[in-house]
Amino acid sequence: MKKLVLLALALGFAMVAHAQYPFVSITQINQPIDLANCNDTSMVYGDTVKTVGVVVTDGGLSEVASGSVIGGLRPFIFLVDTANGGAPGPYKGLEMMAIYENAQGAFQANSLATQLFAGDIIEVTGYISAFENSNQLTTLDANSIVIVGSASAPNSTVVPVSDLNDQNRVNNVQDGNQWEGSFVELQNVTVTNVIPFGNGRVSFDVADGSGNVLNVSDRFLAQKTSAHQVVNPNSPAGANGTGSFVAPVPGTFYNSLKGVIRQSGNGCTGGGGRGFEINPFDDSHYNVGFAPPFISEVDRDPVVPNANQDVDIVATITDLDGSVDSVAIGWSADTSLSTLAFPVFNMPLALGSVDEYEFSIPKQANGTIVRYYIYAEDNEGNVSYYPNKPFSQPEPNYEFYTVRNNGLTIADVQFSLAGNGESPYLGKTVTVKGVVTASTKPHDLGYVYIQDTASGPYTGISLVGNPNLANLFRNEWIEVSGDVQENFGFTQIAVSNVTRLNTYNTIQPLSIDPSDSAAYANGEWEKYESMLVKFENPNGGKIYITNPDVNFGDYMVGTDPNFGINKSARVLAGRQSSSAASSLWVQLVTDSVYETTDGAMFVGPIETSDTMNMDAVVGVLSYGFSNYRLLPRANDDFIGLNVELDSAARANPFSVEEVVSVARVEVYPNPASEWFKVTSAGHTNMSADIYDLNGRVILSSNSSNGEELEVNVSGLTNGIYLMRILDRDGNVLSTQKVIVRK
Repeated sequence: MKKLVLLALALGFAMVAHAQYPFVSITQINQPIDLANCNDTSMVYGDTVKTVGVVVTDGGLSEVASGSVIGGLRPFIFLVDTANGGAPGPYKGLEMMAIYENAQGAFQANSLATQLFAGDIIEVTGYISAFENSNQLTTLDANSIVIVGSASAPNSTVVPVSDLNDQNRVNNVQDGNQWEGSFVELQNVTVTNVIPFGNGRVSFDVADGSGNVLNVSDRFLAQKTSAHQVVNPNSPAGANGTGSFVAPVPGTFYNSLKGVIRQSGNGCTGGGGRGFEINPFDDSHYNVGFAPPFISEVDRDPVVPNANQDVDIVATITDLDGSVDSVAIGWSADTSLSTLAFPVFNMPLALGSVDEYEFSIPKQANGTIVRYYIYAEDNEGNVSYYPNKPFSQPEPNYEFYTVRNNGLTIADVQFSLAGNGESPYLGKTVTVKGVVTASTKPHDLGYVYIQDTASGPYTGISLVGNPNLANLFRNEWIEVSGDVQENFGFTQIAVSNVTRLNTYNTIQPLSIDPSDSAAYANGEWEKYESMLVKFENPNGGKIYITNPDVNFGDYMVGTDPNFGINKSARVLAGRQSSSAASSLWVQLVTDSVYETTDGAMFVGPIETSDTMNMDAVVGVLSYGFSNYRLLPRANDDFIGLNVELDSAARANPFSVEEVVSVARVEVYPNPASEWFKVTSAGHTNMSADIYDLNGRVILSSNSSNGEELEVNVSGLTNGIYLMRILDRDGNVLSTQKVIVRK
């Protein structure tokens, strides 16, 4: 009884606290300022209001992961105006983002929101904002949602695709804005394109009979595939469950599709989004009329063939509403040939199978790139391709592999012959070698990247998923095996095995002009993804912070202080969310709030300013949310900065625990005051580099008398240094701690 009284008192206090805010209906919230002139902003944008609505989407169905919210979930609930018993209609739907900022300044989900059910009538206090032109009601605090009654689960209303988007998927704001946030039904639409992205996520485009196109997006559990790990603890799949959605095949015809409408602005309102989109939230929302053959479980063996191996292609092909009539494979080793001109061969059923088809591509010479696709047709003449081919595209897409006698390189994994940025080995298990350019050790990025010593295009890659990665030091030469994955267009290897090769090397950063907007815009920077790069002025001048804060922790640098964001490049530090894996050892951040927001920084924050300039900044080039950004690893990566940084936050690229040696090398005397002598049996014409503990080369020396190398350190101050000894071919013989003492 006492608990009930306390709860009633708490609710009473919350209602009193929220009483100051005006009541505004959902229909009123959605009224645009000036739709005739493409201003679809809410009349109460930026205001804190109170409203009442009927819940349309259960709170357990939302599946929007967020690294910036405690618990990793950003719940979205859709509401409909209570007028006329919650009947659908123009301007009656609204999206609620049920998070709030707690007393510690962190975002967390409203606990009641994830437990709501369709038909609950709730009173909500929150502020009105927008995301990509879509109105949002964001809860004010933990007590912002109060259940005040119940009703029947709201129904959908039929809306033509033409009211929402045109044939180019550009939104029709004049007619479509009234349906934003509403539960609608589309009728008689065909899948034109399937778009996989982000660790098993998938969306797809559908078109009506006139060719008007709408994206079907995956905000809810209903459209999560088996690769998805459920983030909503109230999900019907359970906190540790997965999705079960199977992506349709282009050409699939839906009698109807239901879901809630969101706007991802493009068209006259500006922006580069997807137009209006529909988000189904229940399995029953996909009513299939007919479908082409379904091609699945496509496999290649071996994944990386050598010149003596044939390659077996196998696929499971079924038809849900008939039978498979024929299957063929097109392939070619001629990279200049259009896929329309590929020789095509029958792909027969495997012996004793009813749905598994197989074909062997004959062996090819080392270095050959082989492209291939699969074609299937059912008994009604419906056709499908693997990889998926958009309905309107005349030529088939393709997969490809490279014949390698000595195994894959990182560049093979990163290079996309199709130009879409997606690895040709996506989902495959690969083995590659590389030098560690960033590690999880103190004074470093906190994430592991490796790069091929060739240092050409496509030679860097991100590594995730294996606890042994934490043992690696920068500059180690390693071999890793693991599965290739794409995280919103960012290629990574989920590592299963790490082998340290006891060899060390130094990768020099590749120079990039941060103001080369043309190269950035046309995708040329894709080839630098995960590589160690240096933003610097190609003409030898300074680079400047041209915009100290462009949201989400990013700031911009360019070669002219007057350049705007269109001729500048992004830099990021101080954030450790799943979508912003940057360093906590870099002091320059856009806001001091990042000192504790996404993981505690190890150095005191210094807020960026447009008064700052530098000679260059070094880091790993990352990609996410359609932007490339440089990730400095520690303060050391800022060269010639006109602001003093903490010298303690300097990166040490080596293990200083003990001597690392792969050959019998002697360095004496040690300590030394003027000269170190270096000998190694069987090695002549050696060279040595001396590094300070910041990882910078401060002295180099070459041998002049056979097996003995003399290194003059008379000009160095007392202290501990690292000496790396190389043979005549540049291979590292040993890395040792040496002491200068006078």
